Amino acid sequence: MLQEINQQQISDNLAVEAGRPALLHQLPTEVKRYSAWPNRIALTLLITTWLQICAGGLVTTSGAGMAFKDWPTSDGQNMFLYPLFGAAKDKFIEHGHRLFGATVGLIAIGLCIVTWKFDSRRWVRLLTLFALALVIFQGILGGLRVRWDDVRIAKIHGCVAPLFLGLVVAIAVVTARGWRTERAGTIPMGRRLRRLALFTLAMAYGQLVLGAQLRHVSVMSTGGTFQTAIFFHLFLAVALSVEVFLFWWQSERHCKRHATLRRPPRILLALLALQVFLGCGTWVLKYAWPGGLFSETAGLAGWTNTAGGPLQAFVVTAHVATGSLILGASVWAAVLFFRATSLVAQHEFKSDDGHAVTAWGAT
Repeated sequence: MLQEINQQQISDNLAVEAGRPALLHQLPTEVKRYSAWPNRIALTLLITTWLQICAGGLVTTSGAGMAFKDWPTSDGQNMFLYPLFGAAKDKFIEHGHRLFGATVGLIAIGLCIVTWKFDSRRWVRLLTLFALALVIFQGILGGLRVRWDDVRIAKIHGCVAPLFLGLVVAIAVVTARGWRTERAGTIPMGRRLRRLALFTLAMAYGQLVLGAQLRHVSVMSTGGTFQTAIFFHLFLAVALSVEVFLFWWQSERHCKRHATLRRPPRILLALLALQVFLGCGTWVLKYAWPGGLFSETAGLAGWTNTAGGPLQAFVVTAHVATGSLILGASVWAAVLFFRATSLVAQHEFKSDDGHAVTAWGAT
């Protein structure tokens, strides 16, 4: 499908150079019949998923994860019939998280149905099925975390959520109209930019994994274990900052004619600045200034890092939520740069007059 579109784009470019009008009406019928509904549902799922991650972060921050001892029921009642607004604070937060999760699952089902109806690309359909399977798996993990009261499952639960968010971002990108119709010129240093995008994505997810370990301290851990995790978290934060800055700098240099490709690195840089501020605030509000950095960490083992007040709850949860946004922007950038450089490499050939012509235009 993409090959057909890009071959037509090549013909249009050559026609314009020869003084003939581009035959845009000859685009494949599948593009003409593009439906925006898969993209709309994907964007709705993306927003809902991010809000669900915020709710999950608040559950951990407030220590409400074990407010109920049962699942899928809540205090023995049907989850959808439980009196949410009459519940205690911790049960209100945890039950709201459960209802948000159910909403995400229902929207994921809707995304599968709409995509299979309106989008004929097999690989996109399979992506939506995988997303549905992943959100079901995530829900089961959340239930097992409650039923078995196991902090290790809570850590895995915290690592799967951003994976699902990243997958939904990818689906939202590939179902957009611009994915099929937008054209651009050749990208200098495209392979380097693609590597930077992929490294940024990997490091952003790794940072979230480390954060999940710090959010749930195992009963077997010691002060030394916590210190090690903190140092790795800080080291990766510095490395990610350098990586994002390089990615932004290179994209500004080599993608001056491609606003679509410059946008994700710019957003990443802004989000990273906010995340560093929130990370510093999280530590200062929770543990005090760096002078006594690890003076009392030995007592952390066996409990979840919770907040002591509304300000702590807001800053810590915002730190988690912004980390997920950084991952989402990284996926967005990686998908766009991978597609751009792959198509250029795959479809490049020589025109009759010797000029290089790519699937993204003539050079």
